[in-house]
Amino acid sequence: MMVNEKLAIIDLGTNTFHLLLVESSKCKIGFEVLYRERHYVLLAEGGIDTISDSSMQRAKSAIDAFQNVLSNYKDMELVIVGTEALRVATNGNLINIYSKEHLSSVPHIISGNREAELIFKGNKLIVSADHTPYLIMDIGGGSTEFILVDDNHIILSKSYPLGVTKIYNAFNDTDPISVQAISSIESHIENQLSDMTEVVKGYNLNCLIGASGSFEVLSEVLTGNIPQQELVNISLADFEKLSMKVISSSIDERRDIKGIPENRVKFIQVAFIMMRKIIDMYPPDQIGVSPFAIKEGLISEWLTK
Repeated sequence: MMVNEKLAIIDLGTNTFHLLLVESSKCKIGFEVLYRERHYVLLAEGGIDTISDSSMQRAKSAIDAFQNVLSNYKDMELVIVGTEALRVATNGNLINIYSKEHLSSVPHIISGNREAELIFKGNKLIVSADHTPYLIMDIGGGSTEFILVDDNHIILSKSYPLGVTKIYNAFNDTDPISVQAISSIESHIENQLSDMTEVVKGYNLNCLIGASGSFEVLSEVLTGNIPQQELVNISLADFEKLSMKVISSSIDERRDIKGIPENRVKFIQVAFIMMRKIIDMYPPDQIGVSPFAIKEGLISEWLTK
């Protein structure tokens, strides 16, 4: 049984820091959102091995903002998790120290496979068995997680070092990106996922479920909305048309596409290359955009304590 009826989650991602405050409820998914806030910190902007001074300052400013919000709430359990950048950056411990000083809590640095586990648990709250077999894809700045599900059972769950910031730094050459760079990115994805391909090829996917982040941009551009507590269906034809536009665009042209936030303009092109390649490798019948990922997985575990 949960000790508190309110939970605060801070997700220290490679590109984005999130704060989510929830309260348990009797609604279908078991909780209601009290408050949410996000900050684009871009920890790997100068390379993921060492967090740059400017990225570190953005991280500290985000933690300061979260501290200010949390000071207005009482009797709230706090959970902080860190992902790829904090797993590998040589100076990531500076963020841990700052968090301890300002939030009185040190982040739990979780593994990529633990990320995948939480993403699955979060999506189970809103994804019905009608969608199976389905493949969940969560594109991050430092890594991307995949979970293959059939009949509510995990067939494969794994994290790969395919973050958009990592790929951008390694392959982006011109603006707009060159055909050669796109081909190199696609080959890199195919090589990285060779073990997963052996598993997924045995299933006819009903749905590719994109978990939050870059997929929310897809939803906002095509529908004008970001999902809150439900799946949004995107047709393959609509995705293909938009992906061609985004992938061939310059940074300035992407700024003119309604629904792409300024802070995602730089890296969203790589995300669309990744989405398109996965759809080509493992063709689904449909695309679903889910707002749930790591944070909601933590909520699911909290609700069942």
